[in-house]
Amino acid sequence: MPAINLSVCMTLWAITLWRAPGAFRNKEKRALWGAFFVLAVEMCFANIPATLWLDRTTGVHSFAALLKHASAVSAAACVLAFLSRTAASSNPSARPSQLRSGAVIPLATLVAMVTLFSSAGRPDEAIDPLTAFPRDPWLLAYTLTWTTYFGWAMFTASRLSWQWSRRPGPDSLRRGLQLICLGTGIGIVYTVHRASMLLLGRLGFHPLSAETEQVLNGLLALVPLLLVSAGSTMPMVPMVVRAARHQRSLVRLYPLWAHLSDAVPQVRYGPKRHPVADVLDLRGIRDRLYRRTIEIRDAILVLNGAATVPMRLRAADHVEDAGLTGRAATAAAEACWLRASREAHVAGHARTGRLEAPAHSGSDLDTETAFLLSLSDAYFSDLAATFARAYLARLTAPAGATP
Repeated sequence: MPAINLSVCMTLWAITLWRAPGAFRNKEKRALWGAFFVLAVEMCFANIPATLWLDRTTGVHSFAALLKHASAVSAAACVLAFLSRTAASSNPSARPSQLRSGAVIPLATLVAMVTLFSSAGRPDEAIDPLTAFPRDPWLLAYTLTWTTYFGWAMFTASRLSWQWSRRPGPDSLRRGLQLICLGTGIGIVYTVHRASMLLLGRLGFHPLSAETEQVLNGLLALVPLLLVSAGSTMPMVPMVVRAARHQRSLVRLYPLWAHLSDAVPQVRYGPKRHPVADVLDLRGIRDRLYRRTIEIRDAILVLNGAATVPMRLRAADHVEDAGLTGRAATAAAEACWLRASREAHVAGHARTGRLEAPAHSGSDLDTETAFLLSLSDAYFSDLAATFARAYLARLTAPAGATP
């Protein structure tokens, strides 16, 4: 369990930090972010050594237990508030009083919990005060108070998430809501189990040992947490995948962009950055990729004027001799004359040709990026390098040589 608790704690903090910028920009996301933050803080004290340290530091017996249960109530309230606000945003008939009650009830529950916990007799330190002092009526009332609210919140969250998962929408959203529904459903099982063990214990029946019940309670508390975390994160997976793909394309296009813009620096919108700094910058990935494709196209347009018709014909013959056909041959031929034009432009031996329309271009960012990536592969190939060297050699040959 300590290893599992540590893994869950690290996961929760990673999700909390990842969601923080969006939560501060959009108030609709703050409730769900609050749930992750509360649970991440609580999981820091999930292990027994951390629990005992917290109780000794505060000087309050079983204070960690109160923190754990209060965190469960607060996180459940945040999840419920998030789902309720999402449902209300598309339901004009939702009354503000219904939304405000979602904050009043958990606050009243927390106040009642603190009052009952303070009134209970806790003469000694205990990880689970109810197990250590099963006859204390205040602890029994305290436990029933927080489990009742937690069970009600899980039931309501299950109902809302199930209803929303059946509506039309992206697959990732519907599957995420189904995972949330499964997690909150297991939360209901946890509540029923906890209440039944309390009732049987008051009647003198103990079907499970204390160690078994502790492990079972831990699993029934952790599994819903993981499912709700996964379900709430799943709708963002397509965006993360798309951003990762754009970032990869941005990095792969850097050599072509740098090589061309070094020859025609006027196409750059801003100063050239080091490749490492470019890779580590995760801001505005899509906009930067869009800008990079534009600057590459601008550089190609400038160098297009230095690509004479004889050069283009030689490039086509060079590619054909290499055995390339179809779209690969088109990209390779363009890469050959583009690299040759670039080297001639840098060497100051460029000849003026006529502008030609692009051999191929994308209709959107993804198709344009795909073509430029294939162009980049061909541009840095031995085929294009050989053609550029041969062409530059012709330009710098002594007078009277065949151009």
